[in-house]
Amino acid sequence: MLVVIAVIGLLASLLLPAISSTKESARKGACLSNLRQVALAARLYMDDNDGGLFHHHEGWVLDDGTQVDTLPPTAAACSGGGSGNSQAEKPWVILMQPYLLGRGVGFCPSDRTPRSQLLTTDLAGYNGGAALSSDPLPPGSELAIARAQGLTLESYLLNSVFTHKCARYAVEGALQGFATDKALMGLSNPNLILFAERNSEALNAPDNEAYGNVGQDDYDAWVGESALVRWGSGPYADQGWIRYDRHRGAANYVFLDGHVETLRWRDARQDHYPDHRVRNPLAGPPL
Repeated sequence: MLVVIAVIGLLASLLLPAISSTKESARKGACLSNLRQVALAARLYMDDNDGGLFHHHEGWVLDDGTQVDTLPPTAAACSGGGSGNSQAEKPWVILMQPYLLGRGVGFCPSDRTPRSQLLTTDLAGYNGGAALSSDPLPPGSELAIARAQGLTLESYLLNSVFTHKCARYAVEGALQGFATDKALMGLSNPNLILFAERNSEALNAPDNEAYGNVGQDDYDAWVGESALVRWGSGPYADQGWIRYDRHRGAANYVFLDGHVETLRWRDARQDHYPDHRVRNPLAGPPL
């Protein structure tokens, strides 16, 4: 009898990893399916809006302190990325909702972080109108609860290169005309990441928007790799914008031409920037 029990235990120990791997493969497949729907929705949105996406943070302060509401005349006017206002905005999952098959596509099955449904539907996305992650919020409000519990919005982040006005200048590089309002559909290089998987933890470095906020639904690519994944040591290690290892060391990405890929960070890190030059590269990025 003891021999039989031992054999059963051995077989179970051999089967459990295979079962776990099969389940994760299924979750990754469901995530890819979600992102294909997101990619199609983005394409349809651009088709209906002269080839462009919506703009986040419409008002900007240039490097010289000038407040503007339209694209600056030169890239140099915003070479440092400028700074955005704190006006409320709707998350991409709401703006693209008419083209999506329900709001559930915003969640990856492998992302187990609990969330308020309100945060992914009706709440204005960018900080809920708060200028910095440390600003006070109404006690008991959805955003206050989310910030206290370290929750975020949907599982996927939009690359801010395509939606932030001055930020696009900061990473424009060799792509002529990239910072025009309606240029996205005309870009011929498909190797630009449009959506990435987000880190499930809130990224609230005190008084520093560069490392993320509960309510923001896009990632600031212009800040550089050090903020995207923050690999290494320090108080915010492994708490970057992007969850680069959600699916057994890799993650799923949507590219500008609509295709979806599962990539390790070493293969995806350059494709967040229009000229494929990694900003603020890490000394030892995750592989």
